Amino acid sequence: MDLAQSSQAVTSCIPKKGDRILQDAIDSFRTVLTPEQLAEFDNIQSVPDTDAVLVFTAELDLGRQNQKGKSIASRLFPVLQAVHNFTSIIDTFISSNPTIAALVWGSVKMTMMIMLNAASYYEAFVELCMELGRICPRFEQYQALFPASERLQEALCTFNASIIQCCRRVIAMPKCSMGWTSPLNPLSPSFWQSFQQVFESDLQTLRDNSKNVTKEIRLAADQSQHRNSELQRIENEQAGRSRRSLGRFMSRTRNDFDRMHRLQIMRSEELERENNQKLLDSLSSYDYIKPLKQARQKRYPKSAEWIFGTDEFKRWIDGTTPGLLWCSGKMGSGKSIICASVIDYLLTKRSSPQSHVTFFFLRFDDSESMRAETILRALARQLVTIQDVSGQTKQALEIIQSAHENISSNLSRLLTHLLSRKGPPSWVIVDGIDECQREERQILIKVLTSMLDDGVNARLFVTSRDYANSIFKGDYVNLEQVFMNCSLAQRGMAQLVDQAVQKCLDAEELLNNLAKNAEGMILWVTLMLRQLCNQPNNERIREAIAFKNLPRNLTEIFNRILDRTVSNEKDSIVQALIPWIVAAKQPLTLSQLEECCLIRPLQEYTIRDRYVNGIHFIDNWFQGLVEVDYETKTVHFIRACVQQFFLTASDEQAFSNFHVRIQDADRHIGEICVTYLNFSDFKTTLARVRPPLPPIAPDKICQEALSNEWSWPRFLRLSQRIHGHKRRAADIDATIASCTRAPDATVKETIILDHPFLGYASAYWLSHSADFDQEHCQTWSLWKNMLICGHELAASPVSEEHHRSIDRGLVLWATHNRHSALLHVLASSTELIEQYQRALLNYVMKESDLNLLHVMLNINIPTWELKSLCCRAAHDGHLEIIKALFEQHVNINGYGSLSKNGHSKVSLPLLEAVENGHIKVVEYLLQKGADPNVQTDLYQSALEPAAELGGLKGLQACRLLIDAGANARNTDALLRSCARGDRDIIKVLLSAGADVNPSYLAPQTLLSVGI
Repeated sequence: MDLAQSSQAVTSCIPKKGDRILQDAIDSFRTVLTPEQLAEFDNIQSVPDTDAVLVFTAELDLGRQNQKGKSIASRLFPVLQAVHNFTSIIDTFISSNPTIAALVWGSVKMTMMIMLNAASYYEAFVELCMELGRICPRFEQYQALFPASERLQEALCTFNASIIQCCRRVIAMPKCSMGWTSPLNPLSPSFWQSFQQVFESDLQTLRDNSKNVTKEIRLAADQSQHRNSELQRIENEQAGRSRRSLGRFMSRTRNDFDRMHRLQIMRSEELERENNQKLLDSLSSYDYIKPLKQARQKRYPKSAEWIFGTDEFKRWIDGTTPGLLWCSGKMGSGKSIICASVIDYLLTKRSSPQSHVTFFFLRFDDSESMRAETILRALARQLVTIQDVSGQTKQALEIIQSAHENISSNLSRLLTHLLSRKGPPSWVIVDGIDECQREERQILIKVLTSMLDDGVNARLFVTSRDYANSIFKGDYVNLEQVFMNCSLAQRGMAQLVDQAVQKCLDAEELLNNLAKNAEGMILWVTLMLRQLCNQPNNERIREAIAFKNLPRNLTEIFNRILDRTVSNEKDSIVQALIPWIVAAKQPLTLSQLEECCLIRPLQEYTIRDRYVNGIHFIDNWFQGLVEVDYETKTVHFIRACVQQFFLTASDEQAFSNFHVRIQDADRHIGEICVTYLNFSDFKTTLARVRPPLPPIAPDKICQEALSNEWSWPRFLRLSQRIHGHKRRAADIDATIASCTRAPDATVKETIILDHPFLGYASAYWLSHSADFDQEHCQTWSLWKNMLICGHELAASPVSEEHHRSIDRGLVLWATHNRHSALLHVLASSTELIEQYQRALLNYVMKESDLNLLHVMLNINIPTWELKSLCCRAAHDGHLEIIKALFEQHVNINGYGSLSKNGHSKVSLPLLEAVENGHIKVVEYLLQKGADPNVQTDLYQSALEPAAELGGLKGLQACRLLIDAGANARNTDALLRSCARGDRDIIKVLLSAGADVNPSYLAPQTLLSVGI
């Protein structure tokens, strides 16, 4: 049954009050439009496409091409996305008029187009929309509850009707006496303040309506759980009654059957929506759009359009060139800005709405974005909508959801399937592929190029600092390259300088000097302009741009910035902030940095006098080396080269304190996270949170049922996703849980607001402690106690609940993430070592971790395990591990077990080293007394595998073994060497006394090799 039709059938009795609310707002909006605008508005018939917000914001930026200044249309994204999501759901579930959803979107879109033409007021309007975007209800909170709740439908319709009314007032303002004809200068602060004050009443109405939506979401969650309980009750009753007279049963329960049937249909639809959405969310919930918005904001109009004029790009667009276009350029040359321009070009110029545009920006300060799996998942997620979750696509999603290995191959098959659709080509844009570690980059490139080889209907655009041939290293890949230092790019640089420089000095001299000395580096230009705009007069500006005074490279300009930082006496606060920006696992917000930056290890409680004053001045403190995201308020270095600068030891002694060692910074943040989670503030608050209510009545059952699922870490993860860089997944269970326990939730929301760093500390306390040790960490005992005994505020990296204790899942996570400190705790514990001994030994072999091995050797490990470890080390050539085992008196002539290709065998270290050609290991073992004549089921002597090895290594092994006393007689070594035709080895064996007349060796054998 079609999902939308069945829902409407079940809820056909719903009065269309939401329709009326929206229709009234739309009718009111019509009254302020001019005849031309009204005609255009009435022509709007279709509901916006999936990527309508991306397309519209790109069109807004194109509409401002003749305006000075950077792109700001992306700041409208939150409110546009909220309205877009709302229109998609009302079009499916409640609207009796098919044009209402289209006109809700159209009213907001038209308002923004009208404001775009009122250039002086556009930026003030954008600021208003940003404030509005912060209070919009989140789609993932209500999407599953919306279809079955009339009250929630009405509340959301009222909220969006208020947005339309606000848009009406914006358009109507020029007609009133206090409107835009005001003599106030739009560039003056007083204008901005006046503009905000005019709409304060509208914002307050929207805030009130938003709070009402939140309340209705909680009620709808209660009702959903109650329906499930009621359905269960009726089903149980009917099962009991069925044992009685069937006639009486049928006559008395017809109404119950009808009611149960309605509840079952509603529940099955809810489950289908939930499961399909969970499938999509399990594919990816990564916020791939945020970096695009950031790149757009750095772009000046027309400055990145040069690439569209290159022959390489034209051929790529036309499809007359290979499917892969590779764009390379030096650090700071503006590759991300070019990517954003390519994306916007494709969104606005593509031939058909069916032509998908998918993209991903790798971020140097976001480790998650540099994983091949994350990238492939995000690309696939952009190609699948909720309507696509069926058939082959649904099966592929289910396989990926349940897969624990070979994820990349499954993702490759899904992407190939999605990009093989008939029709116009799809476009895949990947920015900064060189940010990946080599292994991750190889996985990603293999998947992308294999898709092109398979003939998918897609074209790929990739940017990198490296040239393509240095990435592919001899492998043939059919591609075309475009370079950021081409002649057309120089014109783009001139455009950028022309627009950026107009605020400080409109002089041909300045334009020429900056454009000529930039050498293709947009970052160099940006930082120089900031320096010039801070000069007190034009004379000083001309002095600064004199050739002899211009910095020669980025390092020199960074050093000048640090010099000004010291002069302004901001060096101490900058040095305190740098480790947090460099080593944080995800970018921190202003409020998080304000709270955590100056906390000291083992501090016992919150000390507000240690909060950073004036954190919103951080951009000035760093002289433009950091930027604050307008939407999330997260702090970032402006480019990867800035982070690298602070991680590299400075040649200037005066700036040595600005240098950061990543291990030290990581460890420091870990100590602060541990300290913070143990603040006495939280212990007091946790004690005050009331216990779960007992089940009192059926309508309260859901609260009791869900109270056991509540956990601090789940709540804190939610807060991180709300305020952080990742979009929250639409987890229905979490939605219900977070809404049901309203009193407790309110307490916890208040704690999050008062302690913004709590969410980060909870999520990353363990990740930052990988290099903890007792000698260097003041919080070692505190951390170890949390690790072993659990902690209610500390999240587990392997479950949704708080960390309780060390278990198998956590140990597996620790080995995959090289968490040295956790593994050392295991290795030094007599209680835990026995349970996880095999996992630790496997880790020692994989990572050659001698420190961990020494810790383990102090514990009573079975002799058989140590002998087997010695065999494995010899097999893999780990000489240092063998030395460590020998020093602990492990018998190197003792038999051990070795697994190979799923089969186990008994072997000896010397034989394994010889078989695999590890000559240094062979030499060491023989020096320490390994028996070269020891026998196994396979070999009578170590000479036999040496002869079988052959070549130079086989010859070296034979000589070492013979020198150590190996008996060349009575072995198959000579036969094996003859079979290989190794003349040098045969000669060595013969000189060592190998029998040339054994019954199995025919005389012709030696003659055949010329001996």
